[in-house]
Amino acid sequence: MTALAAARDTWYQETRDTLRIPMADSAVIYQGGLVSVNAAGYAVPASDTADHKFAGMAIRDPQNPARGTYDNSAGDDGDMYVVVRRVGRARYVLAERTPAQNMLFAKVYVYDDQTVAVCREDVTNDIRCGYITKLPATTLAHDSQADFDSDEVEITFSGEPFDWLEGTSTAAPTTTTTTPQA
Repeated sequence: MTALAAARDTWYQETRDTLRIPMADSAVIYQGGLVSVNAAGYAVPASDTADHKFAGMAIRDPQNPARGTYDNSAGDDGDMYVVVRRVGRARYVLAERTPAQNMLFAKVYVYDDQTVAVCREDVTNDIRCGYITKLPATTLAHDSQADFDSDEVEITFSGEPFDWLEGTSTAAPTTTTTTPQA
C-alpha cells in the first residue's frame, strides 16, 4: 500500500467518551466507582487483581437515569452492561500515603474501586489507571473544587488503553535453525 496522494473518504465514527461494557457474573458496580475488566473481558469493580485491565469510571446509565448501581449478582457473564466513562477527571482516596506536592503528575494504580495508589510497592499488580492532576494542597479557596478531602487526589484517566501485554514478554519467539549434518 502506498501513502496518500489525495484526499480520502475514510470511514469513521464519532464517539463519546462512554462505553457499555458487559458485566461479569455476580458483579455489583456502583456509580462513581473505578471499573476494570477481568481476564475474560467482563466488567468488574476495579481491584488490584492479576489479569485485570482498567476500563474507566462507572456513571449513571443515560437510558435509565434512576440506576446508580449495576447489579448483576443474579446474572451470568454478559447479562447486564455497565456504562463507563473512559476519559475525565475524578477524585479518589489515595492509599497508604499522604498527598504531597511532589506527587503531581505521578502515575496512579488501582487499589480498589474507590482508592488509587501512587507507589508501585503499595499494590501487587501495577494496574495503571491515570495520573494525579490535583492535590488538596493545590486547591485554592476560589477554586470551585475547594471541597477536597485531605486524603483525596484528583486523577485524570484517559480513553487510551494500556498495552494488553503489559507484564508479559513481547519479544519475538526464539527460533532455532538446524543445519543438516553431512
